[in-house]
Amino acid sequence: MLLLSALPAFAGDSLPDRLAGRATATDVVLSPPIGEPSPKAGSFLIPYKGDDPARAGLYEVGPSSCSEMLRFKSVPASESREEMWLVESGVGASVGLPQFGVAIGGAGKSIAGIEYKLVDKLVVDGGLAELEECCLRSPEQCTDRYVSEVWRGAGSLSRTTGTNAAIKTSLKYLDKLGKIDFGTTKGWTMASTWGDDMYFAYRTAAFRPPSCESYMKGLGEVEGKLLFVGVSRRVLSEQEARRDAQDDARQQVVKYLGEQFKIEGDIVTSKAEALVAGIKDGLTCTDAVQDTPEGPAYLARVRMYVDKAAVEAALSEMQSTTGKKKGGR
Repeated sequence: MLLLSALPAFAGDSLPDRLAGRATATDVVLSPPIGEPSPKAGSFLIPYKGDDPARAGLYEVGPSSCSEMLRFKSVPASESREEMWLVESGVGASVGLPQFGVAIGGAGKSIAGIEYKLVDKLVVDGGLAELEECCLRSPEQCTDRYVSEVWRGAGSLSRTTGTNAAIKTSLKYLDKLGKIDFGTTKGWTMASTWGDDMYFAYRTAAFRPPSCESYMKGLGEVEGKLLFVGVSRRVLSEQEARRDAQDDARQQVVKYLGEQFKIEGDIVTSKAEALVAGIKDGLTCTDAVQDTPEGPAYLARVRMYVDKAAVEAALSEMQSTTGKKKGGR
């Protein structure tokens, strides 16, 4: 894929830098034309962390179970554009896209001319709340950017020879007309074209899930449910923190049953354990890790919605078992 940079105009005086400064600022990523959305809509982008300097700042696409939470719809589009894009070319060779010459700021950037007609786009149509919750449950499944649109249409790509004469001509047309006719302007040649409507580009959106603490503080009421939120101690194991938070929530259920029925003991604990075991929508997440002299320290929080009818049934059963009435002493 070729990553299109949304960069400000270059301050350098070289002709390539001046041309790059006139390129269309866009957050769209150009990908090889294909019949199915690629990458898949909703996919998370993973920042490249290797040692190749040409790929520094680029992204790779990774599968994520949380991406399935997003819902997309196809919306018609009718846009015909002729634009010059500044592209990151470090990944282009691996997917067979033509390279576009004119090194800008080193070997990682180059210039592409693109003419295209959009027919439709896949756009987000819901599921953001579900995505947030999924990423709280499984933060390893998410990054800070995901594919929010995929574009479909026909078009062509052009490249410039990179000579000073070609760049001067391009700058002249840009200064005069604000655009370039790649088919007739000196120094530009057709690199590839696709006449059928294909998916050829995508746009990304920033993603930042809420912190575990803020999410748990903002929980709303659910009809027919009682909410219990458990918080762990700061401990040196994430698994221990999660267990500790769940134990705290269980104890709150025990306390609630005991206060409602004014009794304590094994019967209340047993009923609380049974109620917690039946919860299907529990959510456990962790706060930011803290560095301590002993090592990284974890704090977890858990949300449990317990069915009110199940609580009333438990209270009624305890009442019949003990012979006491709710609220009695």
